[in-house]
Amino acid sequence: MKTLVEQLASVVSETNATDIRAAFAADPNRFSRFSTRLSDLLLDYSKCAVNGKILDGLEALAKAAKVEEKRDAMFRGDIINITEERAVLHTALRNRSNRPILVGGKDVMP
Repeated sequence: MKTLVEQLASVVSETNATDIRAAFAADPNRFSRFSTRLSDLLLDYSKCAVNGKILDGLEALAKAAKVEEKRDAMFRGDIINITEERAVLHTALRNRSNRPILVGGKDVMP
């Protein structure tokens, strides 16, 4: 049985290099199908060499890798850097609000 990575690699290899113009000509709704907005952020995959099968495979891989759980652990300040045995502080580096960033119950923001 193939792993999710192998399955995704098979789907990608079966997909010919996408001619973006041809993809839009074949599917006038491509932009709406392969893009989404999150507040002011536009995520546009319509101009990438993807199709529904590839995105489904990527989503399945992310779920299997528990990306959502790991993201939540990062925002909670859990120890997820297993090499250094500490929390990662990516969120603190990008924090432009007055919200505290807690690591081990302590606010690490100045």
